Amino acid sequence: MNAATEPITDDPREPRARHRWIGPALEMLVAIGTATLFLVTCLFIRVNPLDRLGQVSGLAALELRFFLFGISLIVALVVANRAREGRHFAMTSRLVCAAIAGLATGLIAGGIMVALRGTPWGLNGKGGDAGALAGWAAAILRGEDLPPTYPPLALHVLARYSDLLGLAPEHALKHLQMFGTAAFGPIAYLSWRLLLRPAWALAIGVIAMLPLIEPYKPFPNLVLVVFVPLAVLYLKTLREVPARHRFEVVRAAVAFGAAFGILCLTYSGWFQWAAPGLLVATLIVFPWRTAWRKGLLLLVVTGVVFLLFTGQYLAGLLLDPAGKIADTYVYFDVRVEPMYIAMFRNDTPGPVGVWPPIGELGGVGLFTLVLLAGFGLAVALGRKTIIVITLASIMVGAWLLRFFYARSMWETKLVQLYPRTTPLILYCLLLLTGFAVYWLVKRSSADHPARGPAGLVGAACALLLLFGSTGSAISDRYMPVNTTPPGAGWLTWNAHQTRRALRKKIHKSYPMPWVRRSIAPPS
Repeated sequence: MNAATEPITDDPREPRARHRWIGPALEMLVAIGTATLFLVTCLFIRVNPLDRLGQVSGLAALELRFFLFGISLIVALVVANRAREGRHFAMTSRLVCAAIAGLATGLIAGGIMVALRGTPWGLNGKGGDAGALAGWAAAILRGEDLPPTYPPLALHVLARYSDLLGLAPEHALKHLQMFGTAAFGPIAYLSWRLLLRPAWALAIGVIAMLPLIEPYKPFPNLVLVVFVPLAVLYLKTLREVPARHRFEVVRAAVAFGAAFGILCLTYSGWFQWAAPGLLVATLIVFPWRTAWRKGLLLLVVTGVVFLLFTGQYLAGLLLDPAGKIADTYVYFDVRVEPMYIAMFRNDTPGPVGVWPPIGELGGVGLFTLVLLAGFGLAVALGRKTIIVITLASIMVGAWLLRFFYARSMWETKLVQLYPRTTPLILYCLLLLTGFAVYWLVKRSSADHPARGPAGLVGAACALLLLFGSTGSAISDRYMPVNTTPPGAGWLTWNAHQTRRALRKKIHKSYPMPWVRRSIAPPS
């Protein structure tokens, strides 16, 4: 069986197949619980985030917590490997990988919590997208209609959450920004666990997710983190339908249709950019000769269920009375060389020098060269696998659509969101590079140190240092600072400026003293 599509195998000492759900359920609880627990400990970090010394102290407190958690996880691995001849090492390693995934982005969410300490407002206060999202959520609570072109699910979640806690939507948005940021690691890990074993789901899925973390508006990129592995799993299921009973095919189709529908209602943009590549990949893996009827059954039932979930939204989107959706917003990334995808800054770039950075080889930087080498190696080692077929097709299709829209900007003056393809392309390239390493390790001998418990302990140590470094760097970017042009820190700074104007209203809005103290500006 090909290593790229190797099924997940549980600990062989698990007694019965019907108990196999216990392991995945524990991983989910540990990943989410670790991120949540880390956030709870961050409530006790009391610094003034508007002062640089307070920011540095806050970052150090975050890292101290992170590595205390991390050291305890490494100790658990070592003890499990030595105790009782390593009988429980397999399950322990699964839970440790899940916990590290929760820590990876719990650290960043904790950084956002520290940066916003003293203000009830989320990133950017009432401005920009934050103000628009809060306004639409308030409209939902008033029973008003939403714009037909905007995916409604995230807005309804914000509205219901604010109503449940008795908060204004603009204040509830702060909570969801932190929770959404903390969710990146667990969601990436659990999504790739559908295809990979724990260590590789952590090493490939969570690392590739790092550039996608967007605390300001987390739900679009959270959808991307789930959408790509789900698309790979769907095409893997399509290839395997000859060996499945029709009832199993229908059951899988219903599940996939519902999952894709929920993702589309949360953010639909990735479906547009991935559609050409997914169409090509579907035609490649479709069982034309062996079971085309079952393959067609999977596609049709999935499409029907998907439309049941999204039909009203898609009808509003396609039949918008305003006519064709025209995006004319020229922000920072629109002016960047269209072939450059190594980094993106959206519309809050902060201080910028030469951009893109001058590369070492014909203007191309080392990071991009590593991605391209990983892409080529992945194609060489796994060109017939579902992983490579799906990721490469999505990436190439998104790149062609990117050029298609960008080439006509001068004539039409329309942006059409084409820079949004950058996260999708970068995500696919990072994943392909990760799978290239995966196949190289799989080709090594079974007694190679990288294949045993020692290799897993070493990998956990390295990943903890990586996630600690990235978490600190991303958190520092969001520490309040007033820059021109505005950057990530400006979003936090604006939240603090908004709270100053509303300081007098705190006593009226929050009559309970302990609530007033929890949101009061730092002295």
